[in-house]
Amino acid sequence: LEMILMPINDENVNREILCRTVKLLSLPFISLSTESQECDSYVGSLMDANVPKILLMHLKTPEEIDFEKTDVILQLLLRLALRHSKACEDITVEINNNCFFQDLLQYESDDIKDTSLCLLLKLLPHLNEDSLPDHETLIEIIRKSDNSDLVEKSMLCMIQLQLRKPANPTADISKQIFTDRCLPVLDNLTVT
Repeated sequence: LEMILMPINDENVNREILCRTVKLLSLPFISLSTESQECDSYVGSLMDANVPKILLMHLKTPEEIDFEKTDVILQLLLRLALRHSKACEDITVEINNNCFFQDLLQYESDDIKDTSLCLLLKLLPHLNEDSLPDHETLIEIIRKSDNSDLVEKSMLCMIQLQLRKPANPTADISKQIFTDRCLPVLDNLTVT
């Protein structure tokens, strides 16, 4: 594992090497049962090697927007966060006090927004106030997205944020947006 991680420990690693390495690190999640001891051992090994910290280092480095790199890193971070509580703690420590989620939710890619919202929902109880996206960003996703999954996850995030940090009166969703975007999603949730 150390040999695989060696190239991506460098902030200036080639983008293609980084993407291929992260995809390689993700392969066991596809082939192993999530309930297996092997999967738990693999996740433990990734955590011992500080993989979340290494991956977040590459997302924080300022450069042109790279959708593939961002997507593969977010996918692996989400898999780790869903499998290991230490991953949630490690990711939270690295992203607290910055605009990590606010920036990710501004991307044009629905895939990146989707994975970011999933990760946000998982990490929300651990994040401090400065790390949370603002309500307006989530409202904008609800307003503009045709993807019901994005609308649903944005609504869930808004509910969680509202419980933690009440919105400004200016961040309210208009009745028209609620009727057009939120009600159909809520209907689908109650039917299924």
